[in-house]
Amino acid sequence: MNRFNKTTLVLIFLLLVSNILWGLEYTSKKSQLITAQHELSTITQNKKILAFQKLFVDKVLNANGVVDFNTRVELQNAVTDIHDEAITQTWNAFLSAKTESDGQNRVKELLSLLATKAYSE
Repeated sequence: MNRFNKTTLVLIFLLLVSNILWGLEYTSKKSQLITAQHELSTITQNKKILAFQKLFVDKVLNANGVVDFNTRVELQNAVTDIHDEAITQTWNAFLSAKTESDGQNRVKELLSLLATKAYSE
């Protein structure tokens, strides 16, 4: 009976140590998962910003003449999809520009902000 008690105690001790090790490993993996999810979110956000930047350059800056309605809707949807207040405000400031000079300054601000957002995160 004494030997049975020692064996049981050793088994309980080994199971306890095993559970502690599994718990530590779980905590470590959970932390790595959170980090990976954050990095993926940042990469996805940066891709959206860069996609809008390319769309803006291709459809607005390289346009020959007036930008059509469908292109404007496409650009607005791309800005909305980014979900960034600063970009949305700068975009709206560009849209509300009254003069060509003001519009050019707003384009510079927008492109600078897009570059800063995409490369700083």
